[in-house]
Amino acid sequence: MNKTSSICFGRFLIDLPEGSQIKEIGQQSEFLFGPVTSERTDLDAKGFAARMEKREAELKAGKQKDQFKLSEVLTPSPDTKLFKLSRAYDLFPNDPPSTGLEAYRFNQGTVFSMVHTGFNSSFPQVVDQLKSTVLPSIRARRADEVPAEPGLCIKDGFIANDGNGRVFEEAKIQLNFKDQPDLWVSVYSRTVNKAGQKTLLQRIASNPLPAELASVAGQVRNLRKGAHLVGSFSGEETLDVLPTEEGVKVHHFVWETQGAMNDPFKPTLHLEFSTGNGQGKEQGQNVRPSLTDEQAVKLFDSIVNSIRLRPTGPAKVSSADPTPSSPQAPLSEVVATGSICPQTGWWQCIETGNIDGGRRRFVKAGEAMPAAVLLGDASMWQTLRGQRPSHSLNTVWSLVAYEETAVTPIAVAKTDADGTPGTSLPGEPTPS
Repeated sequence: MNKTSSICFGRFLIDLPEGSQIKEIGQQSEFLFGPVTSERTDLDAKGFAARMEKREAELKAGKQKDQFKLSEVLTPSPDTKLFKLSRAYDLFPNDPPSTGLEAYRFNQGTVFSMVHTGFNSSFPQVVDQLKSTVLPSIRARRADEVPAEPGLCIKDGFIANDGNGRVFEEAKIQLNFKDQPDLWVSVYSRTVNKAGQKTLLQRIASNPLPAELASVAGQVRNLRKGAHLVGSFSGEETLDVLPTEEGVKVHHFVWETQGAMNDPFKPTLHLEFSTGNGQGKEQGQNVRPSLTDEQAVKLFDSIVNSIRLRPTGPAKVSSADPTPSSPQAPLSEVVATGSICPQTGWWQCIETGNIDGGRRRFVKAGEAMPAAVLLGDASMWQTLRGQRPSHSLNTVWSLVAYEETAVTPIAVAKTDADGTPGTSLPGEPTPS
């Protein structure tokens, strides 16, 4: 893939090979409280205000699909509107009412919306967060735009967000191609909020086909199965050729990596690649694939191996700033490997384990953020030769201290809580 086009979904990028012509991109996203939808319109500010007035009248008249009624209208700014909803329980009149909301954001002709009902006692905090943080962070985006700042790419838009805290995120994208109309590629990322989930291969092993389908199972041809490392993501894959009722054999390839708990930079990633999908009059049927086994495997590998965290660039700095050496990026700013460092200071990577040089690095503004090198256990032969196995990982770095804070005292050698060698920063306890 010498020349590629990159598509942004969630916090990630995926590349398509040279010459790929996208027929259609399907995209869905969820953030914090539920799905975020979009609609491109020819509205201006007055048109958006008129639409909101119409929606307010509909809610007052009880025209809400779940029979919620309007309880309050909030207008944090001319381009945002928030309708608070409530509904009394019919079966248990003594219970507190169920609450919900409809939130709207208008930007560059695009209307973004979040609709969710059934909140508990956290509803006031949800409303405050929407007004102060979430809605103002949403903006319109071209389909081919790859933003430089931290956040999520959603359909028609972008949500600026540094990824700190317990944030639920989900991004789905499906690609259909003009030159291979029978080919579908779908991929999603989802933050992990439940530990102990089975991996792709564990799920397959624990769910064998029933005995009555044994004859069909015998016709499945596996091209590849096992581990498939993509950057720092330890994934698994299975590449199968499946029989169909139409008498043709189609490709169904899956790659997946398990994420880390509540970490938007290490979500579960799942990609499916399938051929033989009928279109038009043949929709819902299987057709002869447009790719051979070799071509399908090659294309699958090129797409899967391109999945990566979207690099974020330096923070925007005013040209009139008389003190460019002062801190510009906030603490907890996150930057991926290969991106330009926006702020001189101490940065800590998200990886755990035995990291060469420790998890913390002093990086100067303008330098490329480094990879993390994970050290393995050396064999006896490697020890005798003074060698140690290592693996370079693309990672995400978080700013933990500014230069003037970090370098005043002499750094003290220490060991991180996970057992990796590191460096004490000012204000941290030194080892006894």
